[in-house]
Amino acid sequence: MEWTTVQHLDLRHVGRGLKILQPHAVVFHPTQAIVAVAIGTYIIEFDVLSGSKISSLEIGARVIRMAYIPSGGHIIISVIEDCTIRSCDFDNEQTLVLHSPGKKSERISSDIDVHLAMTPLQPVVFFGFHRRMSVTVVGTIEGGKSPTKIKTDLKKPIVNLSCHPRLPVLFVAYADGLIRAYNIQTYAVHYTLQLDSTTKLLGASAFAFHPTMEWIFVGDRKGTLLAWDISTERPNMIGITQVGSHPVTSISWLPTLRLLVTISKDGALHVWSTRAPNPNAVHATFFEHAGLYPFLSSYELAVGTNTGVIIINTYLNITLSPLIVYFCNS
Repeated sequence: MEWTTVQHLDLRHVGRGLKILQPHAVVFHPTQAIVAVAIGTYIIEFDVLSGSKISSLEIGARVIRMAYIPSGGHIIISVIEDCTIRSCDFDNEQTLVLHSPGKKSERISSDIDVHLAMTPLQPVVFFGFHRRMSVTVVGTIEGGKSPTKIKTDLKKPIVNLSCHPRLPVLFVAYADGLIRAYNIQTYAVHYTLQLDSTTKLLGASAFAFHPTMEWIFVGDRKGTLLAWDISTERPNMIGITQVGSHPVTSISWLPTLRLLVTISKDGALHVWSTRAPNPNAVHATFFEHAGLYPFLSSYELAVGTNTGVIIINTYLNITLSPLIVYFCNS
């Protein structure tokens, strides 16, 4: 397997200032070869394959976390350092404040975890701050659903959120490793993903779905990688392995290669193949290690995408382009 440099994305002239800025958030478009980069107070869209700049928006503040809406449009939902949730529409070149904090003086920094989850079934976004006990849901369009705070049935710190790509299900991850699937309308519990008490986890730090939507991959903050079969009424674990001692920060399934990519907080990028689930086999045999690429560092930002592209934020030479795009070849 080889990693080929596809593009260097030029961000040197953002803001037209003398100081060279570094990107602090990156997100891929769900269906197109487009990447959005937050740098300074700007969000810029690039064509991944050509490296050309498509559009940019100046939003007046730094982005802490952002994600494209799953319906495929050119709209990004972002969490800003002043704790507001904004919709950034690149087609119409406008932004819309969806939610403002109760305290105007409240601010967050880039090292604070903010969790976002969106479903293609409704124009809403679920968000929550790390280890808080509640989740807030708000509409992503003007005049949409007003902000509503949801208190789940478990009084435990919440460490991550994710929505099923096709079903009306919100996954809420708790600090003890338990994951609950809730209906996004009634918030009734569908099922729970939980190991027995002999296996200690620290809470999900990353989610990914197999293209068939029958499996969900979970990366834990303990460095554990798990696979669950959620196609039945009673989901069951089909695979578990230890990636390392650092949290798994990103997971992505590469459909063209039928491989799973994980990135850990220490910068190690692992590639995994999967075997067909066998109820009589040991769960540890489901994942087969296919490669380790320790070319990142803890100061770099890497994100996987279903198009097979990995984007890496490098600080080796800040006078050059700070973003390098790699493509995975078998």
